Amino acid sequence: MIEIKKYSNRRLYNTETSAYITLDDIVALIKKEVDFKVIDVDTQSDITSSILTQIILEKENAGINLIPAHILKQIILFNENKKNNMMFDFLTNTMNSANTNNIFTKGFPNFMDFNFFNPTQGTSTKAPQPKEDKNIDELMTQIDKLKKEVQEIKNQK
Repeated sequence: MIEIKKYSNRRLYNTETSAYITLDDIVALIKKEVDFKVIDVDTQSDITSSILTQIILEKENAGINLIPAHILKQIILFNENKKNNMMFDFLTNTMNSANTNNIFTKGFPNFMDFNFFNPTQGTSTKAPQPKEDKNIDELMTQIDKLKKEVQEIKNQK
């Protein structure tokens, strides 16, 4: 993991390359999927989240709306109601699922198949099945479930 130091003069220093870097360089690290953390030199605290938020704010100020206002309002509302852990768990699961399905790198070609409420979607190590086989498997599962329900109803009589 690369450690980036933030000095009081607002400069960022990459300890791996021994060079000062910019927020654009941090974006490049993110694109390369390099693991890093940003440490404030004065307090020795991890300020990675605030630096990433700063990147988002700069994009917003440049007219690139990365996060719609209604979502930002919901984040603030969750925080004010002391329910931010629930929201962040949901967001983490959603982001992990989206990442597993390559939505961030390949876009949304499979968006219709993506289920935000299934955090384990896409984590299987099985080879992907053709769409027709998946549909047949789903139908068979539903039929089995219905058979069990019918049997339970018969047993109640």
